[in-house]
This record gives sequence, structure tokens and C-alpha cells, in this order.
Amino acid sequence: MASGREAALKILYETEQKDGYLNIVFANHMRGSDLPREERALAKELVSGVMQHKITLDYVIRSYSSIRLKKISPYILQILRMGIYQLYYMDKIPASAAVNESVKLAKKYGHKALSGFVNAILHKASDAGKIKLPDKKQNVAEYLSVAYSHPGELVKWYIETFGVDRAESLLAQNNVTPPIEARVNTLKASREEVIKILADEGITAHESDITDCGIVLERGKNPEKTRAYRDGLFSIQGISSQLAALALSPKAGETVLDLCCAPGGKTAHLAELMKNEGEILASDLYEHRLSQVRENAKRLGISIIKASQMDALAEKKEYLNKADKILLDVPCSGLGIIRRKPDIKYKDELSDFGELVLIQKNILNNCAKYLKIEGELIYSTCTINPQENMGVVNSFLEKNPDFCIVSAASEYIGDKINSDMEKGYITLYPDSHGCDGFFICKLKRRG
Repeated sequence: MASGREAALKILYETEQKDGYLNIVFANHMRGSDLPREERALAKELVSGVMQHKITLDYVIRSYSSIRLKKISPYILQILRMGIYQLYYMDKIPASAAVNESVKLAKKYGHKALSGFVNAILHKASDAGKIKLPDKKQNVAEYLSVAYSHPGELVKWYIETFGVDRAESLLAQNNVTPPIEARVNTLKASREEVIKILADEGITAHESDITDCGIVLERGKNPEKTRAYRDGLFSIQGISSQLAALALSPKAGETVLDLCCAPGGKTAHLAELMKNEGEILASDLYEHRLSQVRENAKRLGISIIKASQMDALAEKKEYLNKADKILLDVPCSGLGIIRRKPDIKYKDELSDFGELVLIQKNILNNCAKYLKIEGELIYSTCTINPQENMGVVNSFLEKNPDFCIVSAASEYIGDKINSDMEKGYITLYPDSHGCDGFFICKLKRRG
């Protein structure tokens, strides 16, 4: 039977060698796996931790190896990263176990000489006791890159955008394990009822003070394995993400467009706010992603969502002047959710936002035409990049004088956020708001 360590090795290898997305590769490997619960948890900890701290781990390897990283076998490199992660970040695993299990994997995925190489590197790292970071005063960018495991170019962007102190605060938050957040399905139950039902199933949860439908769950049992989840009483969704639908405030009977809808969390939230009355036309660029939207709607007992494949960059004439409300959660760099998806920070496209910003501008300019006069639109992203946020909005307003920013405050949003939403837009930051990074702006089409 495969161990959690071996499963983690295969997942990390595939993610890096095939440029995959960690959460998708992990889910594919775990589907149908016979790993015991403890080994599955170990695999998840290793893949998340190694991906989160990869640059730091590579820095340690370079410190004790004369061989360049590119010359090390991909499997052996991942084994070294996993071993060093266990030594420095997993207190409950003895150093001897971290070393010995890594050597076993090296023998299986390499040869005797390579297992000796792994053994030597890990013993040196273990004997050192702690990671010796670069001197912060000599090179602050290099220090931040190694200390918080972010690529150098991305660290420079953080410093240029936010200054050194704020950059360090945000980088540190990207390495914090986020809470499990969920949205109560108000079509079926109240927040208080769901919290009680979850407690009966062994999961402790408490109310969010940011949204009136949000709950925060303690880690442990998988909430998606509960009867409450299967019965459609709640959905796993970040608190920040919930704000997009709440700020749009769709009403029962309205026609609402959600034009970059997959995987469908916000789409379902819109339907819940509309009391499952009206029409939601949901679309995504890829047809295969819409199955999740439909399955989610079925689980939640929602019938007003009509999902279809559509390119948000291509004009659809039958949609012109059709919508009372539009939700436009555009593709973005994802800088606000790195703590949930650490592999984002290593993607090549983060070195240049220009192409992404152009796509966002074109989507907004095209889809705004679908709004009725006096209709309202939410433009949102899960990034903290000003270029992708107010930069896109300001460019749009310059070309479309019949649109203006209006208040995004809502009766469903907590006071500490609502005061900022009054101005019509908000950027949420993990370090100052305690939730995922997110941007929301509400636009209105004037007569």
C-alpha cells in the first residue's frame, strides 16, 4: 500500500513537471485512493507545505549541496524538499523518521548513490538546527523571497506596490493556513440551524461577522462528507467571495447574468438571494466546467440557473440590454488567494500583468452592454493588484460615461466592511481584513 509520503511525491512531481494546478492534481490522485485517513492527511500537509515553502526549501538544499538544482533528478529534488519540510516545519515528526523515510523513497525512485546523497543533505540540514536566512539589511528583496518563499520578481512587485513593511506583512499572510469558510443556503435553513446541525455531526462552526450567511468551520472532519452538505444546507465558499453576490443584491424575479461563472459558488449564492425566483443566465468559456455549476445547483435545490458555454469576450446580441444585474468575476492573477492555492505564486504569467489586464478590460467593455438602463453590475477579482482592479474600472469609466460607481453597501454585510462599501468599491487584504484578498466594485448604467 502506498504511503502518504509516496502519494505526496507523485502529486508534487506531476504538478511541477506537467505545470498542473495543485488542488486539481491532488483531487485526482485522492479520488478512489485507499490511503488511510492519517496517511491522506499527511499527504495533504506535505503537498501544501512543500508548495508553500518551495523557495525556502530550495535555498536550504543549495546551502548543503554542490550540485545545481537543475541537475538533480526531479523525483530526488521533491524528496529532498519533503524531507527538509518535515525537519523544519512538522514538529510531530521525529528527525530520524523524516530522514529515513526520505532515503527509502530515494532508493525506490532513484538508485543507491542518490539515496546516499539524500541522506547526507538531510543530515546536514538536521544538524544545523534552523534555517540561516539571507541578511535582511544587505538585500531585503532576497531576504523576503527566501523567508516567505515567493519568487524574486513577485517580491519586487510587492515592494514597489506596497512598500517594504506592508509587502512583508502580505507575504507572511500568504503562508498562513486559512480557515474553512462556508455559505449557508438560506433557501433551506438559517445560519443558526446549520451551525447546530454541524455540531451534531462533530464539526464546530461559528458565525462570520463580515456576511450574514457566512460561517467559519474548525479544521478536522471534511465538511463535504457531512449529511448537511449532501442535503444542500451549505456550500464551501470564502467569506470574501460571498461579498460579490451580496453587493450586487439581486431581487426575486430579476434577470441576472453571471458571465464567468464556474465553478458556480457565486451563481448559487445569487439564486439564494433571489429566493430561487427569476432567471440566472450563467456562462463560462469551457463547457466541461459547467457540469459542476449544474451539480451544485441540484444539490442546493436551485432551479433558476441556466448554464451554457459562452466566451465573455464575444458579443452575444440576444443579451444586449437584457440584464437587470450582472456579476462579472473575471479571470485574474489570484494574488488574494495564494494562502489557499500556493502554486499560484510560481506561475510564469505573474511576471507580467499586461495581457491579463487587457483581457479583463475587454470582458468588462463587452459584457457591460448586456445591462439594462438603470441596471447594476459587479466587477470583482480575487487579487490585490491595483492594475487589475481600479485600473480596469477607471479605464472602463473613461470610455463609458453612461456608467458610474454606486454604493455597494448591503443589509447582508457586516458593519466593519459596509462602511467601506458605501463608496462603491473595496479591496480586501488578508493582513488587514482577516479574509482572502478580493476586489469588488459596483457600477450602474445611467439613463
